[in-house]
Amino acid sequence: MLVRPLETRDLDRAVEVLRHAFSADPALAWLLPDPEHRARVEPHLARSYCEYAMAWGVAWCTDDVSGVALRRPPGHEHLSWIGLVTSGMVLLPLHLGWEATQRLLQVEEQTSAWHQQAMPGRHWYLWTVAVDPTRQGEGIGGVLMRHTFARADADHLPCYLETTHPKALAIHRRNGFAVVKEARIADELTVWAMVRPAA
Repeated sequence: MLVRPLETRDLDRAVEVLRHAFSADPALAWLLPDPEHRARVEPHLARSYCEYAMAWGVAWCTDDVSGVALRRPPGHEHLSWIGLVTSGMVLLPLHLGWEATQRLLQVEEQTSAWHQQAMPGRHWYLWTVAVDPTRQGEGIGGVLMRHTFARADADHLPCYLETTHPKALAIHRRNGFAVVKEARIADELTVWAMVRPAA
């Protein structure tokens, strides 16, 4: 299965993959508890994440765009203001609304602090990986993860991620990640910060 850079022509398909893959994600449901509001906002979230990664990080997909991986590589591990502006992420509050924006800022503040504390040096930040739900179970996510690991291992650098999904937690553990932080945000959302050591 071929892994290649995500291109502008793939963007609409990638947005749909991200939307459907994360439709039941605990973090998204907590951020946007109203299903109708969530459905309206999801495309804007997915597109801004893709555009940020394409311009300021790394965005990979399978040859048929059934799987998408968004990464922030060494030197770009943390979000930048210029990236937020140019990707359109800075406009997300217009779609989210006041309450959801406050929740998003709360998550970002806490997870950024954990990120800085756990990973003060260079590393790969595994922002997200998504697979078309109709193709899950075919090993597509594993192919994208191994592609990332190959890059990180070649540089002898660790990988870091956060997840809110128990199923993803188990999958990442099988891929060599260990939990370095477990905490609840607003006593409602559990977040696990995980590290895969450098090879």
